[in-house]
Amino acid sequence: MLKRFALAAVTVAALLLAVVATEDKPQAEPAIPAMKFNDVAEIAPGVFFRYSSISATDMTVPFGGSNNVWVVFKEYVVVIDANFPKEAGDVIADIRKTTKLPIKYVLDTHHHGDHAYGNCVWAKAGAQIVAHTSAARLLKTTGPKDWEIAGKDRADIRDNTLKQADITFDDNYVLDDGTQRVEFRHFGHAHTAGDAVAYLPKHKLLCTGDACVNGAFNFMGNADSASWVRALDGMAKLDVTRVAPGHGKVAGKDLIASQKRYFVELRENVQKGIDAKKTDDEIAAGLEMAWYETWTGKPAKQNGDNVKHVYGELTGKIDPAKVP
Repeated sequence: MLKRFALAAVTVAALLLAVVATEDKPQAEPAIPAMKFNDVAEIAPGVFFRYSSISATDMTVPFGGSNNVWVVFKEYVVVIDANFPKEAGDVIADIRKTTKLPIKYVLDTHHHGDHAYGNCVWAKAGAQIVAHTSAARLLKTTGPKDWEIAGKDRADIRDNTLKQADITFDDNYVLDDGTQRVEFRHFGHAHTAGDAVAYLPKHKLLCTGDACVNGAFNFMGNADSASWVRALDGMAKLDVTRVAPGHGKVAGKDLIASQKRYFVELRENVQKGIDAKKTDDEIAAGLEMAWYETWTGKPAKQNGDNVKHVYGELTGKIDPAKVP
């Protein structure tokens, strides 16, 4: 009897040690799904990612707007990015394959058409549009003209009406029902003055819009490159294991560092060129970032517009505070 009792005690102790060892051992990061254009994957419990059709290397691939993420709460659905009107309809159809709950909120990560022009479709589906204060302002001031221009090439825009934001916020806006938590956050002027990201702390997931992309998709026409670096620093402080970018595939947290490195080195190279009395075209022609081509599949020198923008910032010809 004593031997059996001793054996049982040893077994229990071994099990307890195993549990403690398991708890202390760092958990492996969840696998990043391999996806084709327009695929949908559940990247966390109740969190779905739709990969938009766009390519950094093959520009013959039709532009399918932005990536989309949706989060299924107890009683409703929250969507990240409105996309274009046509693609918004496609996303709604995909959402309906995952849940029948009503779509209550849609975040515009910024005011650009591929992230906000689908607002009208989501509103018809019963959703409220959420945006940072500056994104909402830009959608009002520059939106109508940009909408008209975009409508020349897109019937889905011509056949709809620009929808403005319903809910605005300055620093953060939180949705939490006890099962899911999404924090809409603003880290400053980055891709645009009104950039917002969606942080899901429970899932260690960050949805970045165009403030962080996975590929040669950076457009700097409305950017502040110095502030963009600081914004990425802020994002990097979050407890994140995965990033769902506005364009490109889902990646690990190291994507934030790659995006930051591009802007840091771009600014350094442009400044060196300015010091050497080179023009922006000369700087662009000589720009070499081998690591960037490995990451994106595209030489950095092909992003001449980005060089020109940073050149304008560093020479005082462009005031980011006045960029529309």
